[in-house]
Formats: sequence, structure tokens, C-alpha cells
Amino acid sequence: MRHLATNRDILQIAVVLSCCDLLAITSVTFRSPNLSQPPQESTGAERDPIAAAQLLAQLQPALRQADRVAIVDILRQLVALGAPLGEQWQQIAYIAADKGEVTLARRAMDLFVEQAEDSPLAKYQKAGLLAHMGLWQEVVKQLDCLPADVPDQATHAYSRGVAALYTGASQEARERLAFVLEQRPHWGAAWQSLSMLVDFSLDEELAGRLFDTVRHADRMAPHDRAQFFHALGKAHADRGEHADAFEAFSRAAALLKAQLPHDKALDARIAYEATLGYDEDAIRAIAERQGEDTSRTIFVTGLPRSGTTLVEQILTSHSKVSDGGEINRLGLLVNEVDGVSHEALNRYVEAHGAEGAAQLWNRWMEERFTAPGRVIDKTTNSSRMLGLAASLLPEAPIIWVSRDPLDCAWSCFRTYFGTSQKWSNDLAQIAEHFRLEDALRAQWKEVLGARLLVVPYASLVAQPQEWIAQILAHCDLEEEAGPYAPHENSRAVTTSSALQVRQPINSKGIGSAEPYRDFMGPFEEAYSS
Repeated sequence: MRHLATNRDILQIAVVLSCCDLLAITSVTFRSPNLSQPPQESTGAERDPIAAAQLLAQLQPALRQADRVAIVDILRQLVALGAPLGEQWQQIAYIAADKGEVTLARRAMDLFVEQAEDSPLAKYQKAGLLAHMGLWQEVVKQLDCLPADVPDQATHAYSRGVAALYTGASQEARERLAFVLEQRPHWGAAWQSLSMLVDFSLDEELAGRLFDTVRHADRMAPHDRAQFFHALGKAHADRGEHADAFEAFSRAAALLKAQLPHDKALDARIAYEATLGYDEDAIRAIAERQGEDTSRTIFVTGLPRSGTTLVEQILTSHSKVSDGGEINRLGLLVNEVDGVSHEALNRYVEAHGAEGAAQLWNRWMEERFTAPGRVIDKTTNSSRMLGLAASLLPEAPIIWVSRDPLDCAWSCFRTYFGTSQKWSNDLAQIAEHFRLEDALRAQWKEVLGARLLVVPYASLVAQPQEWIAQILAHCDLEEEAGPYAPHENSRAVTTSSALQVRQPINSKGIGSAEPYRDFMGPFEEAYSS
């Protein structure tokens, strides 16, 4: 049973469907029809189950081969049948969502709810799908319609608290998360979420409760314990207890590193392949074959915690920009092309043309962002996929945000990223990843020239008027007041910067690593070597 609870990873969990399980269930339900023969004529309720079983049999090899076209076609046919698949509709909905098919995912989830007889728990699980797709305003509306004890009071309150946090309702988020910890004082994920909302130096009572919970930390599951130690580190940092803060963050990092080992060889290989074969002429040769409008998307990239969310907030404050987020569609495009290198892209274009990829991209954008207007793609690690973006979407502006390496490294080390950014749990690994990204930024700037605007975070917060004007001009957006007051933008923000970008632009993050410089030796040594 899937729950909208415990942390962002569970809220946005990627479900991998076991077709063997699906087929086992259908073979029991439908008495193992002979799928090698054409379906026999049937009437009424018999027809849909038999056709559904046949489609499920076809789904298994399509999933194994990662054949997106076949998978989506089969899912559409299944949804059109509306067969009595019960809980399996939930799994089908997640497959559709992970293929960028938002409408199809909604329809599959509605069938799940319908066949669950509109049970409150099924509607709660629908909220989980909406969260997985990043539709947080809809998550709030869905949860508003449910009793406060579905699936139980603490889990429901946690889900409401996280949704409130991401949609900017800070006071509600704090109240709900505080209630959770009254019910379950040892829930590390709740402490971590609450720590994003409070300054522990101003709340002695809450800090005391957190410190008292340390003695129970060993009872928590490892991942939950890691989140608790992130909250503990935040409390010590708020109180200026730098050595204790570093120790707590280090304990969290050690737990996560043991569970989520980083493959630095793979990281380096992907970075190498990202620019392989790309130069100005190679990109132009593919771009000139593009006949579709590719101007809707604006790409914002850079290291996590470098200021990308602030730039996204600035841009989405413009009346001509409807929304944005870490939408992960470039990864789907990489799968479509079967690689990131220019060789892979050129092979794809020769076989399929450039226009089809742009049409697919535009449809993905329309699926994810239904309101008219331009959109921001701030997907993490898009630096590894800029060759595809620049070549296939030649009218899409690209912005790279850079930040002081030490400040950025410390911010990454102290941030809970869940199952992503596995390199962030070790200072030397952070340095190695940063060096790869530095090299990518230099290479892409050389290849893309003026099309890539590099925005230094320190300059942006020191001279916001000048830099916001440059950002707007780079994106061909007219001057207007909204982008100069991005903290007034009420859109959902789901990154660790969710609260920071709701404050006026400031320089609080500049020099944030200085109190921890004595602890950052492994980073500095590896970064400068």
C-alpha cells in the first residue's frame, strides 16, 4: 500500500511495475486465457477482462525493452477499456506518470479510485500520485477533501504539513508538523521537515525536545535516522554551535553514504559523454533541421544549492511565464535518443528527424504545464544533457547559475537530498563532482557562447536589478515589476530553498561556509588537487 508520507522520497516515490505480478493477478482473475489465440467473441463484462489480459501480456516485453511508444500505447488501450484491474490501476498510473503522460496517469488513477468505490484511502493515494507529478496545489485540494484520520492522524498531518511547506503556507506547515511530533516524537522525517521552517535559536522549547530525542535515535530506521541528524545539525547551526552542527551533519552523511553509495566512475563517464562530439557546427547542423517552435522552455541549470531556485522564482514571477520545476523530462529525452553524446543524437535525428523530438517535448510540456505561457525546466543534472537541449530545442534559452565553491559545498553537505545527489554525503566526493561540473560549465560556455548566460549567485544578490534585467533580456522577456520581487510569488516550490525564495533577495548565503572552514579540509584538498 502506497502512502503519501514520511518524506519527499516517499511522497514522490517512483513505482516500478512488476509485470509478472500483474500477469499473475490477471491469470487468476481471468482464468488464464489463451493469449496466443485471437480473443473469442464475448459480451458484456467478459470482453474487457480478456482484452486487458492480452494487453498486460504485451506490456511485459515493452517494459523490459524500455519501448516508450509501445508502453504508452498499451496503457492508453488499457485505460480506454476501463477493465476491473483494481489496485493495479495505481501501478499503471505511476508508469504513465514516469513516461511524462500526466493525463493518462490521472485517468488510470481515477479508475483506481472508482474501482475502490471512492474510498478515502484510495483518494489519499491519488494525492500521492499528484505529489509524484509535482502538482502540489492539487495535492492540497485533494487532501482538503479527506478526513483527518486517513490513513491515520499523524501520517495525514505529515502529508498536509509537507504540502503546506511546499506551497508557502509556512504557519500551517509548522502547526501540522508540530502535531505530528506530538504523536510520534521519534519520526526523523517530521523533524527534518520541521527544521526547514524554524530557527531553533529562537525556540528553546522545540530545540530542547529535539535534543532530548537524540537518545532515541538508534531506534529509528537508518534513513529516518539520517533525516533526524540533519534536523539536529540545523538546530546546532541555528544556535551557532558549529562543531556540534558539523558532527550531526556528518553522522547523517555517513548513514546516507552507507545506504546510497556514489559511483564516481559512472559520474565521470556521464560527464565525459555529455559533451562528446558537440561543437558549434555540430549543434547548428541539427538545429537547422528543426521546424518546430521550441521557444516555450527556459533551461536553468547549475549545482544544487547554487541559486537555481532563486533564478527560477525570478522568471516564474513574470506574467509570460506560467510555471516551472524539476520536471525530469530531459532524462526521458535521453532515453528516447538512447544516449547524450552527439553521435547518439545524430543517429537518432538521421533515423527520426529533429521535428519529432521537439513535438514530443512540447507535448510533455503541455501535459505537465496546462496553463499557457513559457515554462522553466530546472531539472537537477541537466548540465549532462545540454547537448540534446541545445540541438533539438534551438530557441530555448539556457542559464547556468554558479556559486562560491566552499559555500555551495557546505550547503550541499548540510542539505538532505533523499535518494538523489549521492555524491553530497562525502566532502571529497562533493569536490570531485564539483570539478566535473566546473569543466562542463567551461565546455558548454565555449560551445554555446552567448546562448548560455552564466549568472554568479554572489553578483545576483549584490546587484539584483542589473542581473535580473540581464536574465529577462536573455530569455526575451519584457521588463515588468514581478521578477524584481520574486519573494511575492506564491507558486509551489519543492526544493530545500522553499522558504529562502519567499524572502526578499538577500546575501545571507554569502560566506555561509566560513564558520565551518576548519572542517572543510577534505573538500578543499580534493577540489584544489
